[in-house]
Amino acid sequence: MIPTLTTPRLTLRAPEACDHSAYAAFYASARSHIIGGPLDETAAWKVLASDRGHWPLRGYGWWVLDDGTGAIGTCGFHLPAGRPDVELGWSLFSATGKGLATEAAQTALTWARDTGLAAKWPRIVSHIDRGNTPSQRLAARLGAHDTGIAPTHDLACTIWVHGAAA
Repeated sequence: MIPTLTTPRLTLRAPEACDHSAYAAFYASARSHIIGGPLDETAAWKVLASDRGHWPLRGYGWWVLDDGTGAIGTCGFHLPAGRPDVELGWSLFSATGKGLATEAAQTALTWARDTGLAAKWPRIVSHIDRGNTPSQRLAARLGAHDTGIAPTHDLACTIWVHGAAA
């Protein structure tokens, strides 16, 4: 079961088939280039299915961010096969510049701590593109620090490590 979390401005909820149009629009845009896009509609569906499917495989995953108007982004945790660290990530499809990604990421970190999952993970990281200043500022607000080291799967990024408060 995928938990639903709420903040004053957001609902973090399970990804649903009805979110496909929001995923497809975002992944078709140039804004998605730092997370593997642009992607066609079929590939966007696969991202949505992966976001949903991570939950039963790992017991954690990605939430859709809903501000009452529908899907405006995603946030959550994943651990792809072969990677050493659980990664916290976030993407806003729309409504940028309002602090919503920070609100969602902090809520996700609190959930991981409160459920005991964070204590089971050696560390929580975020892989952030070297040119993505807004995400770097967000990670810093969360208490993460930049190691300056690139993850082997994406040399354009550096690994940001979230502190014990996560």
